[in-house]
Amino acid sequence: MTRTTVAVNQSYVTQRVTGQQRYAHEIASRLRSRPGVVMLEPTGWWRTSALRVWAWTLSALPLRAGSRVLVSLTARAPLWARRHVLVVHDLFVLTNPEWFSRAYVWTHAPLLRAQLRTAQALVAVSEPVAEQLAAYDVPVRVAPNAPSTVFSAPSGPDDAAVLLSRGLVSGSYLLAVGSLDPRKNLPLLAQAYAALSDAERTTHPLVVVGGGAGIFRSEQISWPAEVVDAGYVSDDELRALYAGCRAVVFVSHAEGFGLPLVEAAAAGAGSLVISELPVFRWICGDGAHYVDPRSVESITGGLREAIEDPRPPSIDLARFTWDRSAEIVAAICSLVARGSHAGPAEPRDGAALDD
Repeated sequence: MTRTTVAVNQSYVTQRVTGQQRYAHEIASRLRSRPGVVMLEPTGWWRTSALRVWAWTLSALPLRAGSRVLVSLTARAPLWARRHVLVVHDLFVLTNPEWFSRAYVWTHAPLLRAQLRTAQALVAVSEPVAEQLAAYDVPVRVAPNAPSTVFSAPSGPDDAAVLLSRGLVSGSYLLAVGSLDPRKNLPLLAQAYAALSDAERTTHPLVVVGGGAGIFRSEQISWPAEVVDAGYVSDDELRALYAGCRAVVFVSHAEGFGLPLVEAAAAGAGSLVISELPVFRWICGDGAHYVDPRSVESITGGLREAIEDPRPPSIDLARFTWDRSAEIVAAICSLVARGSHAGPAEPRDGAALDD
């Protein structure tokens, strides 16, 4: 196609890269070279603050998109656009507003409801999210997250320095990756880790990677002394931490996808200790230690299992590639651009992604 028919909403470019932003950067990098695609992002005065970026997203962006199909890859999306394809990472602001600040719920819950009503097509990041979206009379596709190439890079001499700087020994520490979001369940993880014996904690410190955000309700966590707070780390540092850990611990109450699972598998993590959630089963099958995220005893048991008998992740990473997900997003945008009905919501499971 010679004329521009698809516009990519890049309002996320001013944000720090976490889960949704990583998805957006990876998909956008693959869409930008396709014929008929233009990238739209705030410039100048519009990008000098988060509030002004939001103003651009809600007002200027739909006007700039015009009759083109506008694809929004994160939750930073307009209330309405003439032809809108919306990527939905989760519905937690609607289903679990108690996890967020009051201001965030007041602004974002009505916005998401409007977006779901007015979008011409939806993209879900997992099959469980697609099942939730079936309640809306809108075509849905599943285009999942995937590990970025940095996480499958071979180990190098800098890896040892990453571990040494934090006093860690390869193969002997546990790794938790997640923000200070209530659904990440870090207070219960702290209790479960504290329930291990002194000897177990001494030989297997828990490294916590991530940071906080103002959108979440504050979390009060009392970590045992053996916990290493690594804070926000670079992708290269995170890959080294994945590769050297005894197990990645991810005991969330809920997730739209669970990006650390595929990243850890790509990097060669020793094991996974994860919540018994439908989306995690969809990703990992039987290749993990599953725990009840509501039970301190269950989480402690999972940590102990991983320490004593690590089970390497057995995720089929061929199901999760950015190239494939970008093709799915591009295909549904093309259908909407042609004015075609997007048809049945396929692929709708992991097997279909391999067809």
